[in-house]
Amino acid sequence: MACEGPEAAGKRGKFGIGILSAAALSVGRDPLLMRTRTGVLLDAGYSVMPSFTSRDAVQIFSAREIDLVILCHTIPEEEKIKLIDSMKLGSKRTPIISIHADGEADAKLVDAYVHGLDGPEALLSCISKVLDKSDGRQIAS
Repeated sequence: MACEGPEAAGKRGKFGIGILSAAALSVGRDPLLMRTRTGVLLDAGYSVMPSFTSRDAVQIFSAREIDLVILCHTIPEEEKIKLIDSMKLGSKRTPIISIHADGEADAKLVDAYVHGLDGPEALLSCISKVLDKSDGRQIAS
């Protein structure tokens, strides 16, 4: 699913979108992008577990209740595909969003993708759509 452009989807947080206490695992390599994304997600009411390595991401994913995984475009494509595969191996069916810089090959492997230049509102709208679509799931507390 491509998530293009912001949409109003709730009334929480600084950006008007968010599900209070949904747990997001955010994976990326660039410290500045990760700090910025973490701040945006926290302001929108999400709890955030940042990870700078695939190894840490898999450990967090296995050990914690995660409602959503966000993969940054700073992760090399081959590594991102392996990470997606390892997260889909288990019994968890956690939605995965990929942030991309151009048309990436992983678009068919994830639940949704958003372009990195679309801004925080587009990401938050995409998150809302993906979480709404994963109906029947309990939000981690």
